[in-house]
Amino acid sequence: MNYWKGLMIAVAIDLGWIMGSPATVTGPDTVPALDVVADWPSQPPTDPSTLDELSETGRLEDSLMSYLQQNPEDVDAMAKLARIYADNGWYDAAINPLARALQIDAERRSLWAALDRAVEKSGKAKVTDAELTRRAAAFVEAVEMWGHGC
Repeated sequence: MNYWKGLMIAVAIDLGWIMGSPATVTGPDTVPALDVVADWPSQPPTDPSTLDELSETGRLEDSLMSYLQQNPEDVDAMAKLARIYADNGWYDAAINPLARALQIDAERRSLWAALDRAVEKSGKAKVTDAELTRRAAAFVEAVEMWGHGC
């Protein structure tokens, strides 16, 4: 009987050692719940004057694009549209109408100057002739599709 009693005590000690004592093992500390919750506004704050300016810009763009559908060779309208884009900081968008206007009237120095400013302020190092041709074609397509909606 001593043998079995000793064996059982040894097994109990081994199991206790293998499994770990629940009294000494508490596990990792729990992370307390955060009481801070981000308070996100349901809508971003809007400045009424900014909305009015964007609304006016949208109306100008819409009327110029509609006009260009009827008069696709009007270089002055394209230059005005590019100036509207540039005035709002949309320099990359200003390149397209300028590229098309330069296809029609390449001798006009003011168009080249406006294109140089738009390219510089858009962050591009330079624009190739192939890129200008592609952008002019994209502008022609945009004018044709204007007002047809998605």
